[in-house]
Amino acid sequence: MAVANTKSTAITNFDAYERADAVRHRGRVFESAGTVETLAADDAASVYRLVRVKSSDRITSIKLASDAITGASAADVGLYQTAANGGAVLDADFFATDVDISSGIAFTEVLLEATATDISKCDKALWELYGLSTDPRVDYDICVTVNDVTAAGTISMKVQGGQ
Repeated sequence: MAVANTKSTAITNFDAYERADAVRHRGRVFESAGTVETLAADDAASVYRLVRVKSSDRITSIKLASDAITGASAADVGLYQTAANGGAVLDADFFATDVDISSGIAFTEVLLEATATDISKCDKALWELYGLSTDPRVDYDICVTVNDVTAAGTISMKVQGGQ
């Protein structure tokens, strides 16, 4: 067996006197938060847009909280185009699948629930996580989609990341 001395991409670039990418090393940190109120009359597959992020952001945390929303046992956390870009779903469960919000949850980390955000990709910008070859330089909405809503309630989200 050998003793390893392995470097990350950022450290390798510093050692080679290259400028490290600010998204991966010493970038600006941000936090965004959003809250929506669900209505008992909301239909199945309702989409709640909570936080807007940039395609170049490196997302480090997505925390979800909710009141007890009867019947909304499965909530997905996904990525959508903004209204200005057509509002289409990119991946409804990109970050998390089937989060149980029926009995209410305190702020719970959901970022690492989906396979798209596995730990080997922690240094990737959002456009890279989504599998694009270049940064489209657009904004995206992080949304919660629920299977059904039979009671009114509150859903809140806090997103942290770097730019």
